[in-house]
Amino acid sequence: MSHTRLGPPLARDLRRGRPPEIEILACEVYDLLLSVHIVLASPDYSYADYDIGTEWIERARARVNARDPQALERLGRVLGDDRPHSLSGTLLSLVRLAPEPRTTASFIKWLRAIEPHLLIEALLDQDGLGLDWHDLMIKALAEVGDPTTPGVALRQLLERYPPEMRPQVEGMLRDPATTRREIADALAVWDKAVFSQERAKVNEAEQRDAELLNKRRQELASEPFVEETMRGVQWQRPASLRRIVFAPSYFCGPAVFYHFAHGTLTFCIPIEREVLHPGEVRHDPRQPSEELLQFFLTLGDESRLRILGLLAGGEKYLTELADEVGLTKATTKHHMVKLRAAGLVNLIVRDRLTYYALRTDIATHAGQALEQFLTAAARHAAKS
Repeated sequence: MSHTRLGPPLARDLRRGRPPEIEILACEVYDLLLSVHIVLASPDYSYADYDIGTEWIERARARVNARDPQALERLGRVLGDDRPHSLSGTLLSLVRLAPEPRTTASFIKWLRAIEPHLLIEALLDQDGLGLDWHDLMIKALAEVGDPTTPGVALRQLLERYPPEMRPQVEGMLRDPATTRREIADALAVWDKAVFSQERAKVNEAEQRDAELLNKRRQELASEPFVEETMRGVQWQRPASLRRIVFAPSYFCGPAVFYHFAHGTLTFCIPIEREVLHPGEVRHDPRQPSEELLQFFLTLGDESRLRILGLLAGGEKYLTELADEVGLTKATTKHHMVKLRAAGLVNLIVRDRLTYYALRTDIATHAGQALEQFLTAAARHAAKS
């Protein structure tokens, strides 16, 4: 029996099935973890990257240090602080794996009993480790539990981390139970000293923002919704992506935090300003909107304008921008957070590398935003 081809052959990418599921998850545990990240990771303790402000962060540090001076030091070793030997790990991807009700207390209790390899995997995941690093980590964990093995996988894994981090990584691999206990204990201290005082307003704001996100989700198709909600982050989707979890955050604005593991991209986004400050809605068209103010305030900085000028020539890594502008990486990253939040640049994540690109429509957007404001103000004046 012969078959006649009636048209061109179909091309199918068998690695990719249906589009990833989208889940909007209001959960206090994300903000428990993000509040710790913010306190630990802010450059030079200036805290300029975060809307929550210096005063709140310094009060939080003082409260937790009064309860246990070692808690932040232990968390900083694995979640990242200013010390060169500290990792930049996160537990965000573990939250959805935890059983409901996913309160801070139940999450910390679950964390104390979690399989060590899940915790170590979440914490040791870093950029630039190679596609096979997970398999190598599992082999390394097996080796440290068997004194008869030569430790080849362990040595190979350690070589992928900077020299100053290797003692920390090896210690975690050799004694994951201690790492698990120290992290759970420190998070419990943070919860009691700091987060318990914020829980009620955090939960209320998260739920209200999740309602807005779900409403927007009904209005848009999947792709436009994901692009809009990622707030200027363009993330290359691997074939193994099965789910995107959008988690509203009270603390992280204007930054976004994300982590991919177990087929799920966890993407934490700032709660909308109208949710956090409902009384600030302006009805007088002669008053510029918060969006317009932030847009032009962001442009009113020489270093940021120079960065935009560099990006006009093409995409660049953070290190390249820092070198060419003559700033530290921490200061440059602070500027990039502001530029992305204002919609001026995109953060692109591809092949576990991150770089920045200029939004090609910013000049048009700036002109349109200013024109709309002036037109509305003129109409209001004409009616007065």
